[in-house]
Order: sequence, then structure tokens, then C-alpha cells
Amino acid sequence: MLQQNIMPQTALSAYPPKSRKPRVCLVTMGSYPHYAGGVSTWCDMLVAGLPEVSFDILSITASPGVESLFKMPANVRQVTAVPLWGAGEVLEWQRDLDLSEVWQHKHNTSARVIAHLFVPLFRRFLQEVWSAEPDPATYGRTLWEMARYFARHDYDVTMRSAAAWDCFMAEGDAGYNAFSERLGTGTSGRLMDATDTMRLLYRWLSLLTLPTPRVDVMHTALAGLCGIPAIVAREGYGIPFLLTEHGVYLRERLLSLARHQSSTFDQAFQAQFDWHLTAACYHYADKITPGSNYNHRWELQNGARPEQIQTIYNGSDPADFKVGEPLPDDHPPTIVFLGRIDPLKDIETLIRAAALVHQTAPEARFVLYGKAPRGNEWYYEKCLNLRRELGVEDSVEFAGFAETAESAYHAGDFVVLSSISEGFPYSVVEAMMCGRTVVGTAVGGVPEALAGCGLVVQPRDPHAMAEACLTLINNRELTRELGEKARHKSLTEFSLQQCNTAYLQTYRDLWEVSRQRAVAPSLPKRRQTTHLVKYLVARVRWVRRWFHERTGAGQIALN
Repeated sequence: MLQQNIMPQTALSAYPPKSRKPRVCLVTMGSYPHYAGGVSTWCDMLVAGLPEVSFDILSITASPGVESLFKMPANVRQVTAVPLWGAGEVLEWQRDLDLSEVWQHKHNTSARVIAHLFVPLFRRFLQEVWSAEPDPATYGRTLWEMARYFARHDYDVTMRSAAAWDCFMAEGDAGYNAFSERLGTGTSGRLMDATDTMRLLYRWLSLLTLPTPRVDVMHTALAGLCGIPAIVAREGYGIPFLLTEHGVYLRERLLSLARHQSSTFDQAFQAQFDWHLTAACYHYADKITPGSNYNHRWELQNGARPEQIQTIYNGSDPADFKVGEPLPDDHPPTIVFLGRIDPLKDIETLIRAAALVHQTAPEARFVLYGKAPRGNEWYYEKCLNLRRELGVEDSVEFAGFAETAESAYHAGDFVVLSSISEGFPYSVVEAMMCGRTVVGTAVGGVPEALAGCGLVVQPRDPHAMAEACLTLINNRELTRELGEKARHKSLTEFSLQQCNTAYLQTYRDLWEVSRQRAVAPSLPKRRQTTHLVKYLVARVRWVRRWFHERTGAGQIALN
């Protein structure tokens, strides 16, 4: 009977004294330090603002070779970029493996090993993904056991094997049929649909091959795929897991899937995968720190416990956002938007609202600062076409990137945000610090931020947005009054110092938790064997396995 090699399970007994800095692995995806955006800004302020903490950055990127956009402060020990796409094999970005280990991984991975050791785990995982209700403990344990398997066996050989494909097809067929019955869709999946979905899963599960870093806390900047390394570290080694959610990952993923032009099978699998993975993140997290109270109901609905949750609002540095002078009364009314050109920002509703405002106040100008991220160029073109169709090319300006965020806010009488999904947006806090009134949509933490000092309208309602804009255009005194209140509220409740102080205390609390988990297994250490010896051992094992598989149970075929 085949037995899987088990990693060392010795107790944690050698934690260094608390005189050193706490060590945190910050896990990001599509953000810091390789991409711009609100989450990247938050990460940069957190890392640079806490020199008392030593950080490892694990950045999940779209492709290899992405350049860092941020200068790393001295307290960052290392930055590891993990590309989900663009690599032929996972081993291409595992640069810590030497040649002998590559040979060992590949030749440890026979068809028999895959069938007996991996397929049972993979089947259990797929059954969990398709199940009607999440079982986050089983889901997380299975992720850990698969990660343990991939520590000894080749990922690509395993996931591209016939046994893995057959398992995926069998469980996909059964799972999707049950899913269709629950929803009453009555559709069946096609081979091409399953192939496309397996390609996605192959990329997502490659995160299970990452070695667990030697840190005190795993901190993820959102739920979802970011949580896989943290779940493995928590389940396998007892490393505390801190989960920060700026928006609501599951909600935004479901909104995104609703816009996809993919098959029902693909959408169903992705929705189930994201739902169960999010539930596992909430289950394993020692602490959940949403950026607003709005997130609580989503987190509680999907398995989080009230005692896990502590809201920590994003904060900006008041020194970077000084109060702007009001624009002269003879200046045409100017409304500013600052953010990326993205469907979640719902620029189309903003353009429609501008067209309605133009009918009553034709002198009003809307200046939109920001550009479409890579891959969203189609949406920018769609917005340009809508602007042309509505005849507001002179009233709505796409101004590209602003010189600074502060200068962008100072250029307008007030600021508008038309998003259909948000966390606790920096654009709102920064505008408030500049003394600018904000018209925002009732999503995420926006109503919490603007309570008593701004105007809130329902998302995807251009008429309500236009009415709010006209209210401020026609009453400049109200605009100034609300701007002053916004400035005061931002300084007292949403400063960078308050945010970073709260996270520093959370890190220290979780570090203490990690020191108390003496029964947790310690991270394995590599044996200091020479490359030559390891290579020879791997070759001998491969020859033995090759001989055994071709001679049956020890019988030698003479012909």
C-alpha cells in the first residue's frame, strides 16, 4: 500500500524572544506592489507606516515579469511574485528548487502514486466545491492535505494526468447535475466547458505548491485565492490568519460572473468555488478586519463569528491632503471623479447623470481623473461611445491621471462616486480631508463615511445622482458647510495614524496567539544534503519504480 510522506510534526518550541519584530506575510492579489489601486494604496501605507513590523510580501500576479510600482521600505524582507498565468509549469517560478529536487518531484509522481494518493483528495475537494452547503473545516483540511502531497510530488504531472481529468469529469458531471436540479436550470455541461474550467482550476490550485513562510502572522488583503496560502499555514502549522476585506470579495466575484460571457457550467463552478473558499477563509481566520461595518452581514452570513470581526477604517495622512480653497463664484460648477475606469465604478451612470445635469445647468463640467486598467480598455471605449451618444462631449472630460490626488480634489467644487461596489474607498476619505463634499452611492462603507457630511444616492440611479449634484450646484453655501464637516469627521475618525495603530495592536495580539500554540507542527527545514547526493538518490528511486512497474509484483518478463 502506498503511503504519503508526511512533513515533520514536531512542536513549535523555538520561537525567538519578543524583543524582535513580529513577522507578517502580507498576501495580495492584483494589487500591491505590482498594480495600482485603492488596496495597493492601503498596503503601501500599512507597510511603510509600521517600521515596528517585518513584512514578507506574497503578490499573486496575472503573469510573470510584472514590475513593482512601489518602492519597498526597509522593513520588507522579501517580495515574492506568483504568476497565475504565463508559466508553462509551476516549477518555473519555484526558484528555490535545485535540479535534483525537480527530478525527485517528477519521478516521485507515477500514475500509481497519483491514483492512490492524489485522486482521493481531489475527489473530496471537488465534492466539497459542488456541495449545497459549505463545510469549511473539511475544505481547509483537504487544501492542506493536497499542499502536503505537492510538497513531494510534481504539480504539473499530477494535474495533467488522465486520472485527475477523469476525476474532475466524474465529479463535475455529478455536481453540476445536482446544482442544476437545485436551481431548476435543466442544462447540461459540454466537454469544452469542462476543459475551460479545468484550466482555471489548474491555475488556482497552483498556489498549493507555495512553501509556507516562517512568519508569525499570515495577513491577506482579501478573501478568495489570497486565502489559500493562509488556510494552509493555519491548518498545517497553526500560524494565525488575519483577513482584511476592503470590499466584499464574494459579492464582487458574483457581480463579475454575472457579466461573463461564459458557459453556465463555468459560471456555476466558479461561483461554487468562490463561495466555499470564502467560507473557509472566514472559518480559519483568527481575526477579520473589514474596512467598514457594511461588510459584517456578508461575513456573518457566510460563516464568520461576531467575535472574529473588528472594523478598522482605512485612513489617509492629513499632511498629504490639505483643505482646498473654494472655487470662485464666477467659475463654472466643476464636479470631480477620481478612480479607475472600471465597470464596478459604473462610469456609465455618472455620464448619464451628467447628461441630465447638462439639461438644467449646461455650464457644469464633469472631470474624470483616472484610466482603464489593462484589460478594461473595452469599457473605456464603451463610456466614450455613451458620452458621444448623449451629446455631452464638452461637459464630460476624461482627464487621465491627475498630478496628485490632492490637486484633483482641489480642481472641483465637489466630488462624485458612482460605484456599484466599494469597501471603504480612499477617494471618499481623501476628498473629505480636502474639505470637499462628496456625492456617493449607498454601497460598502460609503454611507458610513458620508453620514452627516455628504449626500448619498442609490447606485445605478442617474436621476438621483443628477438631483444631488444640482442641489450642490444651486447651493454653494451648503456645499462649503458639508465640506467643513467632512474635513472634521475625516480627521477625527479616518486618519492613517488611527488605522496603523489598530493594525499594529492586532499583529501583536496574533503574535501572542502564535506563541501559545505550542502544539502546532513546526515548519520543515531542508536537509543540508549536497546536490549530487540528492540527485543520485532520486535517480535510484526512479530506477526502482520503473523496474517494479514493468515487472508487475516482482515478476521478470523475459521476452
